[in-house]
Amino acid sequence: PNPPDPKSVASFLRNGLVVGLDKAVVGQYLGEVGKSAKDSDVTTDQDWFHKELLVAFCSSFDFERQTVLDGLRMFLSTFRLPGEAQMIDRILQAFSESVSHQCEESVRGSLKLFSPNEKRASDAAYLLSFSIIMLNTDFHNENIRANRKMKLVDFIRNNRNYGKDISDNDLPAEYLEGIF
Repeated sequence: PNPPDPKSVASFLRNGLVVGLDKAVVGQYLGEVGKSAKDSDVTTDQDWFHKELLVAFCSSFDFERQTVLDGLRMFLSTFRLPGEAQMIDRILQAFSESVSHQCEESVRGSLKLFSPNEKRASDAAYLLSFSIIMLNTDFHNENIRANRKMKLVDFIRNNRNYGKDISDNDLPAEYLEGIF
């Protein structure tokens, strides 16, 4: 539509591979979304547009009957994460808010590992997603010496207990082992 709305731009980016969009450029654009809104007290129409675009992009995925791991794989197959940690954070926050309501780990899913509280479930999905990305980076980064790479026991220790502010129960070791 003219002028474009956040949902239509999100749809264009979501289907960008079909039209030949560069995955790295899509990731960079998604990471920029909301950057100025977080960095200042002034909110502009553009800030609102970008924030809604990221929400619409994440909402375009169907995470039902998907684990967080499978949802993350599907999500990240459509673009390349940017290199800046703050950009990754913004993208993962939006992803976590979307996936935490639908995934198998949610109260509606079969695993029921996350809190019924939406904020706490989103926080748990965020921490787990970030940890999975760090694990993947650790496994595939040639600059990390073999004796410094994350081991199963480290991954379980890092993710088993997110604290009472996020989770009432520990994530089961068997579940985390399956991710590892």
